[in-house]
Amino acid sequence: MADLTHLRDLLDSQAKALQVPGAAVGVIVDGTEHVLTTGVASVDAPAPVTGDTLFQIGSTTKTVTATAIMHLVEQGLLDLDGRVRRYLPDLRLADEQAAEELTVRHLLTHTGGFLGDVDDGDSWGADALAASITTYDRLPQLFAPGRLASYSNAGFRLLGRIVEVVCGKPYETAVGEIVLTPLGMDSSSFFPWEVATRPHAVGHVVRPDGPHVAHTWGLFREGMPEGGLVSSVRDQLRYAAFHLGTGAVDGQGPIGATTRELMQREHVHLGAPWSGIGLPWLLEERAGLRLVTHGGNIGNLQLSSFVLAPEHGFAVTTLTNSAPGRVLGTLVTDWCLEHLLGVPSQAVLLPLGEPGPEYAGSYDAGQWIFEVDEKLTARFVLRPELVAAGVEGMPDMPLALVEGSDDLTIAADPKQVIGRFLRDDAGEIAFLHLGGRAARRVR
Repeated sequence: MADLTHLRDLLDSQAKALQVPGAAVGVIVDGTEHVLTTGVASVDAPAPVTGDTLFQIGSTTKTVTATAIMHLVEQGLLDLDGRVRRYLPDLRLADEQAAEELTVRHLLTHTGGFLGDVDDGDSWGADALAASITTYDRLPQLFAPGRLASYSNAGFRLLGRIVEVVCGKPYETAVGEIVLTPLGMDSSSFFPWEVATRPHAVGHVVRPDGPHVAHTWGLFREGMPEGGLVSSVRDQLRYAAFHLGTGAVDGQGPIGATTRELMQREHVHLGAPWSGIGLPWLLEERAGLRLVTHGGNIGNLQLSSFVLAPEHGFAVTTLTNSAPGRVLGTLVTDWCLEHLLGVPSQAVLLPLGEPGPEYAGSYDAGQWIFEVDEKLTARFVLRPELVAAGVEGMPDMPLALVEGSDDLTIAADPKQVIGRFLRDDAGEIAFLHLGGRAARRVR
């Protein structure tokens, strides 16, 4: 059995150093599941985090939505390459041709081409998801479907609505019946009133004097397909075991092995920050090891990571309740890959080029603007309504060009390409592709 003593020490020490009030880690290695926890669910009501504490997992929910979609494909109720209007005939986009061409596969691979972030409502009504997609004709069509990948929350709302229409029941009910119940994920839920009666973590804002509870939930009901699942690390291990092909209740699961493998295969080549996109897994390669990943971020308050190495039957997930949880998740994953799978951390530094004035400008990502100066420092400017709603911003990101290209890396730690500037047919800078999103240049 793997010795995780040093991982436990790292989790305790780094959570404290990074000001992550609480975290839960799940590992599957050598056919055995391990749960490690640290800290508290809330600094105001300091109950210890356990393996059953619920966290908002954020965008890893997209893989749950996709699993439900692929179940419907297996059942012959959906066509992976079917036009979305076949299932949602009233769908309107800003570009009529794009609306006609858009397919289910485009949505699963983040290649729909329309702006990927849509305004949130404030409803928990059963019609919230249907109402949200009636506004999609206001989303700029950045490029034709299938031309480019740009991370799209809006696309997953459409997939959630397709689940509702095909199943004839609310998204949450359908996903519960198709995915959660068969996999024994009995603690996982979408609704805050169900979570409130169980041990759960709350998000924290980190201030100079330490972490403070953020008195906000995060997503409303229209956002459930893109990031609304609340889950425990034990339930996440059940989910990981299934997608590794090693776990299901009574041998049954929502999809078969061939479909699981199809979801984990590269369907779109990306290059950075991931090597490619599956259906809709985010794919990476490290020292020849294939990684199938996702993760989530709820308002920079609860952050999670989820990593599979299918050829090794390995998984690691980290659930946290403050923004530095992103760093903690990376440290945990890197430790596991190095000490459990023998994959060393990447240490090769990329050669850097000199930035030019042509890159400076404003790039619209929907919910925020990237303001990039001539030194390539990217400043996140949230929309005023998000600031008013208490959404936490992101710190400035000092970037650097990789020599001889438009590729971008972190200036202080240039070990990997994390994005790039994209040019139009005339050779002018048209997009900043960063964090998987294509942000259109507006100045």
